[in-house]
Amino acid sequence: MVSILFVCTGNTCRSVMAEALTKRQYGEQVLVKSVGLKPGTPEDTTNAMETLQIHFGINPSRHIPLSIHGLSFQDFDHVVTMDKHVAKKLKDVPPSKLLTWNIDDPYGDDLEEYRRCAFKINQEISRLPISK
Repeated sequence: MVSILFVCTGNTCRSVMAEALTKRQYGEQVLVKSVGLKPGTPEDTTNAMETLQIHFGINPSRHIPLSIHGLSFQDFDHVVTMDKHVAKKLKDVPPSKLLTWNIDDPYGDDLEEYRRCAFKINQEISRLPISK
């Protein structure tokens, strides 16, 4: 089974949506986790959860933002950062495991920006190296 770690700034928008959409697309084929450099609060995830429910039919459970601190990158086949700024903070990730996307952070924006972000993430997911 392939394991993927999604990392963004607060684990409230992009990485959360990437985790949910990857699980939706690949199911039991992958082990997926999402974390943030500086985790936000559960309330900060409201727009991401609403976007997943409205546009993808995903009924997410209440998400608690998680921190990257204490994780071992060795536990994952791939570490996917949502942008180059996040990637720069992950100096301990072997280059062979690191994938960097170019997904703008919708945090604090309207639901239309969250929708755009989710659809862009969904496109990127189809390019993930799932086969081991």
